This record gives sequence, structure tokens and C-alpha cells, in this order.
Amino acid sequence: MKNKTNSKPHASVSDAVVLMEGNRLRRLPLIAGLAWAAVVWVLFNVFEHEYLFRVQELSLWLPTKVYFDERMLVPGGLMSYIACFLTQFFYYPMLGSLIYVALLLVVQWLTAKVFRIPARHALLALLPSVLILCCSMEAGYWIFQIKTQGYFYSMLVGFLFTLSAMRLFQVAKGWWRYLVVVGIAAAGYPFFGFYASLALMGIALWALREGEEGRVTVSLLCVAAVFATPILYYSVYDQTRFVDMFTVGMPAFEFSKRDLFTWIPYILLYLFPLVMPFIPLKREGGAVPRTPLLLEWGVGGVLIVALGLLFWFRDPNFRAEIKMNHHMERLEWRKALDVAKAQKQTPTRLIVLNKNLALLKLGRAGDEMFHYLDGGEAPDSPLQIRLMQVGGKMLYYHYARMNFCYRWCLEDAVEYGWKVDYLKYMVRTSLISGEPALAQKYINTLKKTLFYREWAEKYEKMVKNPALIARDREMASILPLYQYEDQLDADNSLVEIYLLNYFAKNYNELSTPMFDEAALMCALTLKDIPTFWNCFFRYANSHRADRMPTHYQEAALLYGNLEKNVDISQMPFDKTVKMRFQDFMRFAQKHAVENVERDPEAKKLFYDRYGNTFWYFYFFIRDVKSY
Repeated sequence: MKNKTNSKPHASVSDAVVLMEGNRLRRLPLIAGLAWAAVVWVLFNVFEHEYLFRVQELSLWLPTKVYFDERMLVPGGLMSYIACFLTQFFYYPMLGSLIYVALLLVVQWLTAKVFRIPARHALLALLPSVLILCCSMEAGYWIFQIKTQGYFYSMLVGFLFTLSAMRLFQVAKGWWRYLVVVGIAAAGYPFFGFYASLALMGIALWALREGEEGRVTVSLLCVAAVFATPILYYSVYDQTRFVDMFTVGMPAFEFSKRDLFTWIPYILLYLFPLVMPFIPLKREGGAVPRTPLLLEWGVGGVLIVALGLLFWFRDPNFRAEIKMNHHMERLEWRKALDVAKAQKQTPTRLIVLNKNLALLKLGRAGDEMFHYLDGGEAPDSPLQIRLMQVGGKMLYYHYARMNFCYRWCLEDAVEYGWKVDYLKYMVRTSLISGEPALAQKYINTLKKTLFYREWAEKYEKMVKNPALIARDREMASILPLYQYEDQLDADNSLVEIYLLNYFAKNYNELSTPMFDEAALMCALTLKDIPTFWNCFFRYANSHRADRMPTHYQEAALLYGNLEKNVDISQMPFDKTVKMRFQDFMRFAQKHAVENVERDPEAKKLFYDRYGNTFWYFYFFIRDVKSY
């Protein structure tokens, strides 16, 4: 009796300690999740506002049966349908990112439920959300080439299904569990593809781990379904290769050494439901872990930050390209130039070309073309990036090469699927090319979207009243360059080289002042002296009442002194330009230009004094490769 009496207080104290710790820790998952979601939402809206908007431009969702049927032609069609639907809300990045982080919280909650993760291990439940974010944000230049529809959301939607299916199996009892497994295989696979198979594999391992009656039968049924379901459905989906039936729904990356890094967050995400059943965690009534909470959360926090830094694509040039595109679409040419001016590293050719286009539109190219960093940094990507896919359509459109813009929109739509971005260009190019009926076809499609109806109705007015085309601010800046028969010759997808040769080496009596300015800008970039003089005199004739811009004077002074084929003695150069040129020549003789190219320190001396001149561009910006 005595022993019984003494044991009760001891048990009560132990239970109280456990209860107190449980009360203290039970809010940790909510706090961790909300803090994580808030950080991600702030990062999105501070640093990735333009990127998120660009993501939705490179997607398309339509509330039509035809569109739905097209998505359902391959396994995982419902997943891509939902993903495209959610992607369009990035039209308002603050709203779209709020929806995104809310779904990340749902993933965290389901992860904790499915794998019965105690409150003190809340960061472990957060890991799938972190990996999903890494999958979305590591894409970079992939957003222009990936063939996965609704890529940004696809893995989030797919993994939500995986967790939901596993949870449904857990709450089912008895023979209902067998029906759940069959339902996931029969109905889940055609809608969610690989993520249904992932759910079945997770269920098989979880059943073995739980040790319940019938666990072996359930596990064998799941394994059989994983292999049999894609084979059985192969006869239904005639647009999918047999080898792809087992991976459909996964991102369309290559399985190559080059792309291995890209696969890391996906591999970790896919392993999570397969490994978690075998990780020993505290169960109800189990002992309190001995690992200090502060240490566990400190290590977990470092891991989360490390994953984010490692896989969040943060290339400054890529961000600059996206931001410039965002501003140029809105005709905010000065803001686009501000982005180029803020660059601290060698820019890509697209940044340089965007900068030149903005200067041309503002009429400031001749005085400011070389006031920005120049060069040709390769895009930071394991992919073979084509300038055409990244920004060529905008360049062709604004330089009035309508057939090229339309052609590449159509070809890329066939290759990568229809995008809002393509449809918008096809509307505008069709209007300028005098094909209103064709423009109306694409307008009708855009009117069905959630956020582009108003945009489409604006251009529908031009279909009905073509006189509005010349009055439109955007098109009025393009029409002066649209002076020739818009034939479709060959560009070999080399946008910059084609545009340089088209403007600098095409002569026609019907030229306009803007065309002549573009031609002279291209001649400077080509560094072709005979071509420069042809363009220079054309420009002088069409701008007789204007002052000759500084950079054009600089080029004339340099070429006139390098080759004596043109007499420049009577040209009215600005006094300051002549004096600076003389100073440059003395400086060049003193430091031997031909040797300075190999000496970074000496090259910096020239940049500090003459980096904003054509002379520096001519001698030091070399071996630039377009792409």
C-alpha cells in the first residue's frame, strides 16, 4: 500500500512536466510557418516583383473546354491545369505571392499530420515547403524554355496531392484502405501523373512502418500499382512516349550531368515521403527528446537559409533583363535605362540591346550610347540560351520586324506551349502588318483570360478603326521604322547580328530620321568604317537642323584620323569633343593601346578617363559574342 501511495505523486509530477512542455511547444509549428511565409512573401515583393509578373506572362490559362481537354491529353493534366490557373494571379504579384505562401503553409500542415511530426520538430515539417520554393525559384532562364505547363506551381500542386492522398489512406480504415490505393492509382495518375505514384510509394513504406494488420498486402498492392498503372494507361495517352509514362508530371529537365544541380531540390523533395516513415520521432506517450531545442532549431534554421541561398536564382544580369522587359512593356524607357545604369558587372548582350533601344526611343542614343557598361557576359545558365527566346521578340517588334516577331512567337508556341506574351505580340504585329482579322483571332483568346480582357479590348478598337493604330503611343514610335516590305529572310535565330546588318547595310530612299539613327547606332556597334560613313552621311542629311550628337562626332574624328579616305577638316566638330580627342590620342600614345588590352590596371586607367566615349568602346570592347 505504501509503495502505491508514493508512486502517484511521482507520476503526477512527470505528467505535469510533459503537459507543460506540450503547452509551451504546441504553437511552434504555427509560429514557424507564419514566420517562414512572411519572409518569403516579403522577399517576393521586394526582390522578385517583376520576375513573378514575367512568370505569369509566360503562361496561359483559359476557362474553355478546349483548353481543359488539351491539358488532359497527357497524364498529370489536371495538375498543370490547376498550376496554370494559380500562376495567372501573379499578374498582381502581391496577391499571387500571398496565394503561393498560403499553399506552402498547407503543405507544412499536411506534412506534420501525415508524418506525425511533434511540435518541437516543426522545422522538419517545413522542409518540403522549403524544397518546393527552391524548385520554383531556381529556374532562372528555364522559364523561357521549360515545357512543363504551369511550372512555377506544378511541383507545389503535385506534392499537395501526394500528401493529401497519403492522409486519406491514414484516416481510412479496414477494406476502405484498399479502395483508396486503387483510387489513387486509377484516378490520381491521369490527373497528377508521377505524384500519384509518389503517394503510392509513400503509402507502401508507411504501411510497413506502422506494422498494422494487412500491411504487407497494402504495400504489395501499392508497388504493383506504381508499375502497372502507367503501363495500362499507355494505350489511352497516345501523345506520351512509353518511357515518359513513369515520370510524366516531373519537370521537363534533361537527366544529364549538366543538369544534375537543378535536380537536387526535386530529388530531396521526392525522397522526403520515402524516408520519413523510418525517421524515429517522438510519438504520443513517448519520451521527450534529449536534443536541446535551441540547438535543433538553430541547425534547422541554418539549413533552411542555406537551401534558399543555394537554389534561389539571383544572377544580377537575369534580374536586370526581367526588370528592363517589365519597364519597356509599359514604355517606361527612362526606368529601363535606370536599371541598366545600376549594373555593376559586365552586362549580357540583351541588356545592352535593351539599353540601345530605350535610348533610340528617347532620342538620346547619339549622346549617351556609351555612358553604360558594355560587353557580352554569357547568361548564367547550364542551358544553351538563345537571345531570341529571352528578349528577341520584343526587339523585333520595336524595331518593326513584324514577320520575325510573329514567326518566333508561333514557333515557340508550338515548341513550348501558348503564352500570354506570345499572344500579345501576335495581336500587335498583325495590326501593324495590316491583318486585322488575324489580330481579332488572338484578341478573342485574350478576352477569355482573367486579367487581359481590358488589354485585348483596347486593341480590338484598332481592329474596328485602323486609324487608331497611328495614334497609339507605342505603335507611333514603331511605324517610322516600318518603311519597307516586311519580308521574312533568314536570321538563324541570331537577333543582334541580324538587326545590325539590317539597319546598317540596308539603304533606301524612303528612310526616316529614326531609321537613319538606328542605322548609325548599328554601324558604331559593327565598327565597320565604310558602313559608318554611309550611315553618317545619311543621318546628317535627314537631321540637318539638328546638332550632331557627341558619339557620332567621336566616331567621325577617330575614323577620319585612322583612315584618310574621308576629309573631316571642314566638319563642324564641337570644340570640347576635338580637345578631348586630342587628349585621348596623347594618352593612347603614352600607354600603348595595343598592349593595354592585356593589362587590366592600365585598361582601368582608360575607362576612368574615357569609358563614356566611342573611343573606349572601339579599342577595348572586343570579342563580344551574341547568342
